[in-house]
Amino acid sequence: MLVYRVFPYLDSAASGTPGHPNYVHRPAQGRGRLDNPRRYTVWYLAKEESGAVGETFGNLDTWDAMMFDFPKIPGARKALGTYSIPDDSPILDLDHAYALHERGMRPTSVVQRIRAATQTWALRIFEEPDTNGDPLWDGVEWWSFQRPHWRVLGLWGPNPPAIVDVDDLSLTHKAVIDAAASLNRVI
Repeated sequence: MLVYRVFPYLDSAASGTPGHPNYVHRPAQGRGRLDNPRRYTVWYLAKEESGAVGETFGNLDTWDAMMFDFPKIPGARKALGTYSIPDDSPILDLDHAYALHERGMRPTSVVQRIRAATQTWALRIFEEPDTNGDPLWDGVEWWSFQRPHWRVLGLWGPNPPAIVDVDDLSLTHKAVIDAAASLNRVI
């Protein structure tokens, strides 16, 4: 399965360093909806290219070329990474009523933006064991806050998903145009 992520990209970055497609800023782990950095790392991804773009830039009222700049890493710009995860990855679909019912959750439990609450249910799901006592799930899937037709994922684990491609983003990139149209943003 292909999944997508917008990240600050620097072509010369070494693997595992800022600007590389397989880098996650560990000090920032803890601020995200599913984060529990003492237990796991989270890779936030989207099932649609436009979803990854929309999740990243959705809170901006006007979209311009400067939104792709990333001055914290000299020479870096935001790019769209395409990653691959196995089609049979056990990912819990939190848009499935039974999955929520089984865990005593409601849709509002998923959509709320109260980190203490979302990080709590994320840790509970992460700790669900399979028959061998290993983690049952590789991550969870839910709907985007920005647009519910976009599907987003949080994958747990220290290892990044396999990188397939990196696209430079611009105001003429198809995913940017699609996301802007979906969010009714002016480019």
